[in-house]
Amino acid sequence: MVPQYLQLHSSPFSPGSGQGFMNLPRLLIVDDEISVRESLKFVFSKGFSVLEANSLESAVAKVKELRPAVVLLDILMPRTDGIEVLRQIKAIHPGCEVIMLTALSNHQVSAKALDFGAFDLVGKPFDVVDLLAKVNSALAKATMQEKAALPQS
Repeated sequence: MVPQYLQLHSSPFSPGSGQGFMNLPRLLIVDDEISVRESLKFVFSKGFSVLEANSLESAVAKVKELRPAVVLLDILMPRTDGIEVLRQIKAIHPGCEVIMLTALSNHQVSAKALDFGAFDLVGKPFDVVDLLAKVNSALAKATMQEKAALPQS
């Protein structure tokens, strides 16, 4: 049996959508630490077309150009914070689901992220199985929203 995260998803982000390498849904990883990006890329590369960004500018540009279905976003970023990046991502691509990654256990930051439209928060170090489940849930939500936005025939 193939794990759910390795199965191709039938969505506007997958086959026939022009959404990415081998028609996999796009996942953008935004973190200033290359080791975190590489670890997450390894985990998700079989089920997603994985994109990477190490800064606010790079993340915003990739969201504008490539419109990923899901973004994994670090809250603590140099020169800005992940909440600001989240706000800009949701303004550019409201249907994109953003999962915040944080080493903090600050309830105010968590509440603020959810208020600005984060799908969920995951603590660092993260549990891979939990993160995979959350990304799949976020993809399912993004897919439903995208399908609902398509013109009815």
